[in-house]
Amino acid sequence: MKSKAAFEHLLSHYRAQKVGLPLKVESGDSIKVAMSLGALDCLYWQALGNGLTNLAKGIGRTIIHSYKYHQIRLPGHPQQGYQVNGYPKMDLKMLLGGAA
Repeated sequence: MKSKAAFEHLLSHYRAQKVGLPLKVESGDSIKVAMSLGALDCLYWQALGNGLTNLAKGIGRTIIHSYKYHQIRLPGHPQQGYQVNGYPKMDLKMLLGGAA
């Protein structure tokens, strides 16, 4: 059930969270980072529920990319061991040293 209104609504919230997350990470406030991650996770599931798979994938990539900059993880997300683009599972500590 894709609709332009749902897409635009979720996209605007996603953009706001994506812009705000680095500021919260820089502030060092773990609660604010966790709240932002929770909001992104909620948007991810809403996008999937509305059939907006590509938007959900983008939100998911943003969440995983943010793990390079803080130690907070969503429930069910391992500290290490993501499989990225078919490559073997990669340690997040290794990712910290290289470019995304």
